[in-house]
Amino acid sequence: MHRFFVALVAATAWSDAGSDLGFIEPGEHAMREAFALNLQQRVRQVLAYVEQTGGEDAVRRVREARTDAFRLLDFRKVECRRSEDRPGHICDFAVEVDTVAGPIGKSIKGRFFNGPYGLAYDADA
Repeated sequence: MHRFFVALVAATAWSDAGSDLGFIEPGEHAMREAFALNLQQRVRQVLAYVEQTGGEDAVRRVREARTDAFRLLDFRKVECRRSEDRPGHICDFAVEVDTVAGPIGKSIKGRFFNGPYGLAYDADA
């Protein structure tokens, strides 16, 4: 039992040391979640800027107009390749986002990597 525990700890330490997705290509579902989280964070940053420059009233107007709201309608992984200069994979994917102005479809390339809370997305690939 002790050997099993030591082997498990060693394997975990090794996998954490190499946890840059260098060997494991990210799956579509995890990519979708990482992209959605990144989009939510960017919307929060914009709202923080709006509040800083226009006050709470400006944020209220944005929320009333629902221009901060979105929903992912579709997400399709196209292709991934290991990043040459940073941890993770550079992936091409297609996404359709529903907004108050209507759906927006786009093909995107970005880097997916292991972040502190799981798979993360970086648009600046």
